[in-house]
Amino acid sequence: MAQEILALFNEAVRLERNGEWDRAETQYKSLLEKDPNYHLALQNLGVIYAKQGKHAEAIPLFSKAYQLHANVKNCYNLAVSLYKHNEIEKAVSFLKQTLSFEKKFISAHLLLAQAYQKLGNDEKTEVYLNNVIKIEPNHKSALGGLAMFYYERNRFPESLKMIERYLILYPGNAQLKIIQSEILAKQGNYKASANLLTTMVKEDVGFTHFNETLQSSWQEEDSIAKESLERIQSKAKKKLKEFKTKLELSKENPDEFSPPDPQEALDLSLLYLFNGNPEKAMQYLVFAQKMKEKTDSDGTS
Repeated sequence: MAQEILALFNEAVRLERNGEWDRAETQYKSLLEKDPNYHLALQNLGVIYAKQGKHAEAIPLFSKAYQLHANVKNCYNLAVSLYKHNEIEKAVSFLKQTLSFEKKFISAHLLLAQAYQKLGNDEKTEVYLNNVIKIEPNHKSALGGLAMFYYERNRFPESLKMIERYLILYPGNAQLKIIQSEILAKQGNYKASANLLTTMVKEDVGFTHFNETLQSSWQEEDSIAKESLERIQSKAKKKLKEFKTKLELSKENPDEFSPPDPQEALDLSLLYLFNGNPEKAMQYLVFAQKMKEKTDSDGTS
């Protein structure tokens, strides 16, 4: 019996490695009918389901595998499928158990940061992103995630520091360059912001295709940064729509139209950057600078 089980398992593994998932699935199921507690078959069948996005089917398999053989792999696999199945709090519990097996398991720290972001816990999100940086100082996803985490919370010096670290190590990310430019402008450094935009317009091929590069520049583990950028773009589009409506109304009632203040101009500049329109972006950046200078002048006179 033991030899028959081993032969079934080896054949299933061979089929799985060859990408013949349907046949491998059948083989693993046949094995589990003979031995329901063969934890390696439970684990591997769960992986097949997880790779196909069938997390509801994968969860009970990973759960039983973990009960039979509590180790870091079975625990993490279960946590990932729970997270993908939107059972976030359960996923957090098993991710913490994963770290009890292996304290420096970077993927578990990173997924905990993503889970806590979904739960709206900023403090824990920041903690686990920083944990990744402590373990691996040049970790791409953690640097990008922290850069956007700080940006969305108006912690601009910290965001700029992370962006600069990221771009030194991983140059060419158009979205983070846009955010870098915007932070410089928000800090009043309009000249540096404009210089960066000018360089991007001349040299960055991906600059004018923001939506395409948003999808291609970030991997699954970069979800914190990617989701932040998507939120920023969505808010910016809404603001631009409102501003365009104001412009249309101003044609009918010019006396009631008030031009954007410096902050609104910066927001509009960011949107035009996201939409690959550097000319408009530069116009509003220059406008914001002039408005800021006028405000400062009026305040000191």
